[in-house]
Amino acid sequence: MASNKTVDIGKRMRLQEHLMKYFSFSAIVILIIAFSASQQNFLGKANLKTLLSDSAPLIIMSIGMTFILILGSIDLAMGSVCSVANVLTVMVLNDIGPSLSSPVLAAFLALVVSIIFGAFAGVIQGIIHVKLKVPSFIASLGFMSLWQSVALLITEAPVSVAKAMWPAIEWVKVTFGVIGLPLILALIGVAILYVIQNYTTIGRSLYSIGGNERASRIAGISVDKVKISLFVVSGICAALGGYFLAAKLRSSAPRVGDSFTLLIVAAVALGGTSLSGGRGGVLGTVLGVFTVSVIQNGMNFIGVDAYWQNIVFGLFVLAAVAISVDRSVRGLVVK
Repeated sequence: MASNKTVDIGKRMRLQEHLMKYFSFSAIVILIIAFSASQQNFLGKANLKTLLSDSAPLIIMSIGMTFILILGSIDLAMGSVCSVANVLTVMVLNDIGPSLSSPVLAAFLALVVSIIFGAFAGVIQGIIHVKLKVPSFIASLGFMSLWQSVALLITEAPVSVAKAMWPAIEWVKVTFGVIGLPLILALIGVAILYVIQNYTTIGRSLYSIGGNERASRIAGISVDKVKISLFVVSGICAALGGYFLAAKLRSSAPRVGDSFTLLIVAAVALGGTSLSGGRGGVLGTVLGVFTVSVIQNGMNFIGVDAYWQNIVFGLFVLAAVAISVDRSVRGLVVK
């Protein structure tokens, strides 16, 4: 009897995974057809280039969130970590860049500073969550407020990249047809995390912890170490998103990452990652990102108000969670 119940649960979980993949893919096709029918230039080269370029920062941040959600946790601070990295990038370029020998060196230094900050943000959040037993929802909510304030302390208003430093961010304009270098770099990041997810001890432990943390501890898995490591990955991904945005916009803004929090959760949920943990993957998240990007680009293209856009994304998140949630588990909470 127990064996039959386990088989039924396994079949239901596989069905939910396939349903989410078809849901995202079908949504992309339907949305493209709908937007193309209403706007002839929607699939034009210029708009496709914009759509794919805009997807790069969201891909980078969403694949980091994917690991956290598979753990059964959540990181609401990603948007504010992105904001701090964004203002740090422009600050390094403008304040330190002119004293360096080349703009390329300035760009590399800004990248290193962003990554170090992202890793720092991830490790302290992971330690507080794991060692002090603070639920990830509460810990990340607190850090979201903290990093928002830090970004505003660095600069209260948007700051443009100095013209002398423009060569440091020209890489963002490199394109191959409609595919830009930022998207290529983002997909390289996806490939790296895909390898971690499927071919490393951390990746295998990730699903075990998300499925049953207590059993993972009994099995000898270093749960605390894995969790902190993955929060570091999440922080680095958020910081890279801020770096990409600084190059794309040629400026910084202390609240630039705030709007990404909902988009990140929407993309990961639409990509089939269960918010209850234990299921999902970075490839599905990429599909979810393109679903979100098509919605966002299409609504901008036809002039839909930003407030209505948030309503649409909220509804998509609810639909994705309703489809993917495991109803066989009761009393489930975010860890």
